[in-house]
Amino acid sequence: MSDDLGPSPRTPVVRFGLLGPLRITRDGHPIHVPADKQRTVLAMLIAHRGRAVPVRTLTEEVWGSAPPRSAVANLRTYIMQIRRLLRPLDRPQHIRLTTGPGGYTLDIADHELDSARFEALAEKGRRASARQDMAEASQAYRSALTLWQADPLEDVPQGPVLRGIAEELGENLVNAFENHIAAELALGEGASLIEPLRRIIRRHPLRERLRSQLMISLYRSGDAAAALTAFTDARGVLRRELGMDPGPELLETHQAVLRRAPSLSPAHTAAGPTARGTDAPRQLPRESAVFLGRRPELEQARRALRAQAGETVGAPVVLFHGPSGTGKSALALRVAHSVSSAYPDGRLYADLRGGGPDDRTLGPTDVLRRFLKALGVPGHEIPDSADEAAGTYQSVLADRRVLIVLDNVPTHCGVNSLMPAGPHCAVLITGIGAMPMLDAVRVPVHPLSAAESVSLLAELIGRARVTAEPGPAAEIARLCQGNPLALSIVGARCTNRPDRLLADVADRLRDPEQRLDQLQVAGLTMRSGYTLSLAALPRTAHRHSAAFAFRCLGLLDRPFDGQLAAKTIGTTLPDTELLLEELLGVGLLRSVGREQFDMPVLTRLFARELAAREDAPS
Repeated sequence: MSDDLGPSPRTPVVRFGLLGPLRITRDGHPIHVPADKQRTVLAMLIAHRGRAVPVRTLTEEVWGSAPPRSAVANLRTYIMQIRRLLRPLDRPQHIRLTTGPGGYTLDIADHELDSARFEALAEKGRRASARQDMAEASQAYRSALTLWQADPLEDVPQGPVLRGIAEELGENLVNAFENHIAAELALGEGASLIEPLRRIIRRHPLRERLRSQLMISLYRSGDAAAALTAFTDARGVLRRELGMDPGPELLETHQAVLRRAPSLSPAHTAAGPTARGTDAPRQLPRESAVFLGRRPELEQARRALRAQAGETVGAPVVLFHGPSGTGKSALALRVAHSVSSAYPDGRLYADLRGGGPDDRTLGPTDVLRRFLKALGVPGHEIPDSADEAAGTYQSVLADRRVLIVLDNVPTHCGVNSLMPAGPHCAVLITGIGAMPMLDAVRVPVHPLSAAESVSLLAELIGRARVTAEPGPAAEIARLCQGNPLALSIVGARCTNRPDRLLADVADRLRDPEQRLDQLQVAGLTMRSGYTLSLAALPRTAHRHSAAFAFRCLGLLDRPFDGQLAAKTIGTTLPDTELLLEELLGVGLLRSVGREQFDMPVLTRLFARELAAREDAPS
């Protein structure tokens, strides 16, 4: 008698699509979503895949800021109808659309969503470009671009959230197209790129990089006159629409065409990047494998790099600032890797340790010497004088396109000597404070939302554990206050103990006496982050007073104003206001309203530990 019970059921191939009309298919067969409001709700769930979308967010997206009284009931009906539509996609023990305390969550794997596959291929292209493998970069970008059907979510009624998502997806498409053309140009292509470039320029007439690429393609086709005409057209559009002259890249291409520069020829370009790239420093650390959210911050930083190029006296500078553990370094590296192909002459990185107490803290002069060595200046030619070293640094960078990342910069550290004078480079900085003396575009990095925190926890420990215990997962996210470092520590501890229930983890974190002890693992600890914040206090006469004020204010359990703070610290109101400013500047306090301040709970627990230590008998 045979034990063969027949073939096992095949897992259906499921695909979700945002890059064009909203699409869902099972084994190639479409699942039709008939009603407009259903498509809006479904698009929101797909776009936030794996993350809970709150009911309020969905109702505002569908009905605006003043939804009807029946909105929540109608939303439940739409969710029920969507569940019915998606039922063929469910598998045993796996329900796609679930309801939890944070809202509704749609579970979609990376390979099932076209926008996720697009981003993975674009990232593959970026990495290939960074190592100067233009053939692989071109193929990766080409594969990414084939996933696009039309404008993202073109058949979905969009509220503010979906409009922002559609705009970001559209921006990602144009970036990938530009990077694909750059790879093709580096491989020596020219005439074949003209028509695709002209088509996309008609839709994006203000993209200067596209205009520059068109000029190069026309020149390589043997039509230098058309290349010059393309520049004249671009300049006219920019002046008419923006009141601006062309930026440095377009101007450089124009001058290169006028000079018939050898760098424009296919042979030179195909050989040039690889040859040049062998000596270009590539110091960027590996970016985090787990990265969620931060779309507004990413776009603000990329927009600043694009918009400021050529409009500032020196290189564009972006400063990511915020409290300890909020993920500033991960965000800066994400941006750096995504734009690295635009800086073929090198990517420099230095961790200044944020004014930490150890002896590895770097000053600007130390970083200058390291960067000069990385840029090829022999050690014996680097001046001993800080001013002369800074001058050599500016000379070396004058004609290069280099990206500089300065991580964990102390608030009081002067890094102006590391800022390139020319507009072709760019600088990304992370620090706790806003560094008011630095000429930079400031991007504040806040804690994650509750939904993003739960999603990060799911990425760290597996979605199955979070789905099995949604309540404790949400409680852990709340107790970690949206701090990515705290969540990463919890994730590491949960991974080390796969048998431990999330409810047990939440119970331990719920106890204020244990919480900071629970938030440490393998050298990672929240306490060290707060110690760095204290070390980042400006080195002024108020430094010790600010540290004392921090310990005192940790005793308050509610928001406070300057009067209550002065009474608690035992100082005058003017002195108290100075101390509050210093604590705000290093992320140990936050402003919660007009003249109202608060200390985040985890920070408050650390302040109380310090106060108890001070009060303990010696």
